[in-house]
Amino acid sequence: MRLTTVLSRPPLPVRAWRRLVAECGALLLRARGAHIGRGVYLGAQAQLYGTAGLAIGDRVNIGRRARLETHRTERGQGQLSIGSGANIGNDFHAGAALRVLIGRNCMFASGVTILDHDHDFGNPLDPVRCADGVVAAPTVIEDNVFLGERVVVLKGVRIGNGCVIGANSVVTQDVPPFTMAAGAPTRALRRFSESTGRWERIVDGGAR
Repeated sequence: MRLTTVLSRPPLPVRAWRRLVAECGALLLRARGAHIGRGVYLGAQAQLYGTAGLAIGDRVNIGRRARLETHRTERGQGQLSIGSGANIGNDFHAGAALRVLIGRNCMFASGVTILDHDHDFGNPLDPVRCADGVVAAPTVIEDNVFLGERVVVLKGVRIGNGCVIGANSVVTQDVPPFTMAAGAPTRALRRFSESTGRWERIVDGGAR
């Protein structure tokens, strides 16, 4: 049974106040070096580090308690980019030592984590190296991607346009466009067929 949610809008004065607060917050972020588009809403208790590497497009909504980080390394300032029209739930965490790119019109549920780096545990007997060093590779999430509750996307991954990733999944490798995947680590379950307009189950490396 397909249902359509019906959302009640707050009264006009409440919406106007929220827009004013959001725009004041955007002005402060711009003053700190971030590139912030129009109509950006960032929820309460946000933690932002390295705002010079942060770029957020137009009409982006990010829920409460977000943690957005860009780290400076010998390669320069990490870059975290969120495309226009993204709608991101509470408790979102994104960290960039090189580059995290999130495309347009993505929708993330609560508790999503996206990273482009791990700590460097190449020598566990060197605690300074483990604490300060990172191993990084760019992470890219293309347009129109849905990530379910508490999805974790790790370094060096590309998630293609139109993908759907199930709740509690850990994405450790690339996901082709228009693929539905889930698990820890994820595996492809279905692929969207433009010819039938349906999600087709993947069996033994092929679609059925």
